[in-house]
Amino acid sequence: MKKEELKHISTDHYRKIQKHLDRIAKDMDGEEIHQLRVEYKRLRAFFRMLSSSPRVKEEITVSKKLKQLYSLYGTVRDLQLQQERIKEAVKKDRGRIDPYIDLLQTEIGKAEPELQDILSKKPVQESKKKTNAGLPEKFLKNDFHRFVEDKWNSVYAILASGHFSDDNIHSIRKHLKDLFYNLKEYEGKEFRVLSASIWKGQDEKFIAVLLDELGAFQDRCTSISLLKAYWIKRFTLPAKRLLGELKQQWIKEKTGMKRVLVKKLRTAIKLV
Repeated sequence: MKKEELKHISTDHYRKIQKHLDRIAKDMDGEEIHQLRVEYKRLRAFFRMLSSSPRVKEEITVSKKLKQLYSLYGTVRDLQLQQERIKEAVKKDRGRIDPYIDLLQTEIGKAEPELQDILSKKPVQESKKKTNAGLPEKFLKNDFHRFVEDKWNSVYAILASGHFSDDNIHSIRKHLKDLFYNLKEYEGKEFRVLSASIWKGQDEKFIAVLLDELGAFQDRCTSISLLKAYWIKRFTLPAKRLLGELKQQWIKEKTGMKRVLVKKLRTAIKLV
């Protein structure tokens, strides 16, 4: 890919990010926030790929303000999803968990002034100008293959270590996501050829399902972390007991999910 094509790809991602931001500004819609974050991740993965080329002397990264925006909207989305999870998990005695739902809504509200401040500074345009200046003159297939091998080597290193911390499992997901997103930047015959060689004996469908499962594990980790002890202790005894029981249930589920994921990951890359 030549520089003009690289610029076209990044511009398209920025355009979609701005479109989602414009829609979110109206009502903080959860699905729009999700789509915004997906588009940001695709753009970030694209720049990580380009930065792996020997022709790029300095890593290409989005602007600080856009990164802050992504992080803040991530916090908002996590809180929105926690509200949904709690309501789904506690279908009876809903009144007992209303104070926790309200607390989550208060935390969402705390992010809004900072979000508005960053948005007023046009972070998308600022970031686009910054990253356009760092794009290489070209990105070759050999560069892509080198990027793929680097990503797989990082996955191999984690699995071979046998250290399956939550952070390491999340890192595996990020490495595979980088490959999954960047493969989508190619089209037609080029896509088919690269797709056949990228997944180490697995097909794209298998990887897509694996990524969904890794995402579900990450969501469970987040849901547990948002049942903060210093939040729960504010509530009445019935609410404390209910939320404490739910946290223990989710911890048990997370342990089972991790066991299945580790086995699947080790088998998928023939580490048994």
